Formats: sequence, C-alpha cells, structure tokens
Amino acid sequence: MTTNDGSEAIDPWALLLETDWSSVDHCCPNTAPATPVILAGLLDDDKDAQRTAVHDLGQAVTHQNSIYAATAPAARFVIAILGHPRTMTSGVYFHEERCRPMRAALLEWLGDLADDATYDEDGPGEPGDVAAVRAILPLIYEAARPYLIDANLLIREAAVHAAAMTLAAPELAAYIPKLVPLVRSTLSTSDYRGYRYLAKRCLVTWGVEPGPLPDPRIPGPGPMDRPWAGGYSDDPPF
Repeated sequence: MTTNDGSEAIDPWALLLETDWSSVDHCCPNTAPATPVILAGLLDDDKDAQRTAVHDLGQAVTHQNSIYAATAPAARFVIAILGHPRTMTSGVYFHEERCRPMRAALLEWLGDLADDATYDEDGPGEPGDVAAVRAILPLIYEAARPYLIDANLLIREAAVHAAAMTLAAPELAAYIPKLVPLVRSTLSTSDYRGYRYLAKRCLVTWGVEPGPLPDPRIPGPGPMDRPWAGGYSDDPPF
C-alpha cells in the first residue's frame, strides 16, 4: 500500500493485528464496542456501519476530549487508512450537519486529538497515554500533508486543521510559516465557524497578525445521536 505522495504506508490490518488491544483501554469498556471492532468498522462496506464506527471512535477512544491508552494506537490505524478508497464514503459524521467524505471527519478527529494533547502541559489523560499521542504528532502532520491542497474543500479544510494543531509541538514549529497562508486561505474563510475560530487562534498563538478575521463565539458541542445499548457514563473514568 502507498500513500498519496508515493511513499510506503503501514498496512492497517497488520497494525490492527499486531496491537495488543487487551492491554489498552478506552472509555466505558463494558458498554462501548472494543477498539479493534470500532476501527475495523471504519472500512466496512456498509456506509451506516462506517458512520457508526466514526461516532464510536469519538465517543469511546476520545470521549469528551480525553486521551486513553487505546487512543495512540487507534490514531495510528486512522493515519494508516486515510488513503483507502472507503474513507471517501459521504455522510454526516460527529456533531456536524454537513455531508462530507469520511476522510474529512477522520482528519478532523486527528486534528482535535493533536489539539487535546498539546493544549496544556498535563494533557487530558494519564501522563503515559498523553505522551504516546504527543509522540505521533509528526505522523499526524505527515498524514495531513498530502491533503493540504486536496481538490475537495471539506477534506482540505480538515487537513489544514489537522496539520495546524500539531504545530504546538516544538519539533514541528518550523512548519508554521508554511501553514500560515493555508490557515488564512482555507480555515479563515470556512463556512464552519469552528474552523474560523481556530484560524484566529492559530495565528495569534504563532505571533502572526490575524488581520480582519471573523471572531465567532467558540462553537459548543453538538448532539450525539447514538448512545450505546446499556448506556455509558458522561464522565471519563480517571
């Protein structure tokens, strides 16, 4: 399998099989599907099963912006499948109302994860779990890079978001000048106000004059439409 830029990519199924999922957990393990079940569902040939898997990815693997032991290996799998044709399945994912390719939703999930892992010093999880996510930030950046100029606007927006959120890592700060014009041209003009907010936040954080960008209110979470059978706690288990 190769990536969009022609380099060799990790076989996602090999990655799924080589990970000891019994040694890593996510939120609500007694009610949520097992992590490998969620991940395999992302490439199901049924679009409803894919949509369910994306929802479960957000609800279990990064529940309420938390990081778990399963989060980093799950993110590696998501990175590995970004170029798969089935990630182009169109649908409404997470709390969005827009119909978009699943690839855009997965890129957004990776960007949100990078943001969660770097937003403050401690991170929203156990130190080792947060460190594992921080260690793959370069992989997230490289995964997003081929899609920064994608022909599909929704994929392009999500890719710029994902790449920009990794740049809080000191080892990736050198890429900030490259991302500044993309943040201005793509995120600051997005129809999605969350991206417009992030554009201004990124530019201010990077010490770049944001200029006449919109200043919308921070978007609140949207409704989640599929609780698991048996219910689950709203509070992370740590």
